[in-house]
Amino acid sequence: MPHTARTRRPVRIGRAAVACLTVLSGLAACTSSGGSGPSAAACVGPGIGRDSLRVGMIYPDSGITSSLLATFRDGADARLGVANKAGGVAGRRIGYVWQDDASSPTGNQVAARILVDDDKVFGILESSSVAGGSAEFLHRAGIPVTGLSLDPAWAEYDNMFSYSNLVAKGTSVTTWGTFVADQGGHRAVLIQSGFSESSVTLADEMERSLRAVGIPVVGRVDATSLINLADLGKQVRASGADVMIGTVTGGAFASVLGAARSEHARLRVVLSPTNYDQRLLARYRGALPDVFTFTDYQPFELNLPAHRRFLDAMRTYAPQVTPPTQQAALAGWISADMFLRGLAAAGPCPSRVSFLRGLRATRSYTADGLLPTAIDFAQGTGRVNSCYTFLRVNHEATGFDVLRPAPRCGEEIGE
Repeated sequence: MPHTARTRRPVRIGRAAVACLTVLSGLAACTSSGGSGPSAAACVGPGIGRDSLRVGMIYPDSGITSSLLATFRDGADARLGVANKAGGVAGRRIGYVWQDDASSPTGNQVAARILVDDDKVFGILESSSVAGGSAEFLHRAGIPVTGLSLDPAWAEYDNMFSYSNLVAKGTSVTTWGTFVADQGGHRAVLIQSGFSESSVTLADEMERSLRAVGIPVVGRVDATSLINLADLGKQVRASGADVMIGTVTGGAFASVLGAARSEHARLRVVLSPTNYDQRLLARYRGALPDVFTFTDYQPFELNLPAHRRFLDAMRTYAPQVTPPTQQAALAGWISADMFLRGLAAAGPCPSRVSFLRGLRATRSYTADGLLPTAIDFAQGTGRVNSCYTFLRVNHEATGFDVLRPAPRCGEEIGE
């Protein structure tokens, strides 16, 4: 179905647009109302209708992370569009209402309250680096949340489900440090944004991982402001590091890297989790050759059947996204797929409780083959992913090469 035109409205001034798609809803009681199929069930609860279900979505349509996560909604449109075309879940077509959190913790909390208190949604699809703004409220209310984990809160609450636990306080994995050591790195500088708790927390994780394999972190450069890029480049060079790792947006990282290379910083290993994006290669081609990145899903270069299903759906339901091979779009697709899985597990008359119980009992989730290793949701929250596929930007900065073995897995590092 066609993508709904979006408007950039800060959450403080009201409703976001509505798109008709496919998911189910919550705290429901069930009675028989004639007929024997699931569509005949009259279920009562927030967001639930006889043949429809209303979900909420929170993501940054404005603010500092909007460019990073802009296509999350498009990927969700595609996955839910496919599900609706097949009849929805238990005979219910899914619609959603979305709110822009404006990349602000306060905006995130307001967005959640509008969706839950005013719009009476069953659950939430979320992709936000400030999810902690609403996490406690959503947990107290028992609201199911699926999405992309970019905030430490995702590791703390058992109502929040993500395929990508990349950010968690007080823990890490050896995977990143081992990879850097294998590439010949010896001393590292980290590029972070002091303005973002998620950026600092991920930088802490990277430092733990590097030190676990004997690589010291000799400096941290704050890239919150890019006004004086030359000075940031000089800081990287002055650190004496031969490894540069970023926990900032892809554009910010590319800008700092370009400045560091202009200052003749002697970098052997350059790694960023946010640079797997063909659009960035086109924009920052001079800075990004030979940069390493990694994904916690199967990269598009593998061209698996699951990728082809995703791309076909994007062409049908979100044709305006070019190219469709974008991390945020795939995150939206997988986040919606997780929600659909929870709804299916909740039965023909779903409740929020049965959704949470059913999805938590899922022991081998692969997003239909898009994930490199299966996720066991029964293991609970708080564990950082230990397996990643690493890629390298080719020397012409026109594409990515998958590095073998793929994926690479490490060990968890505790407190």
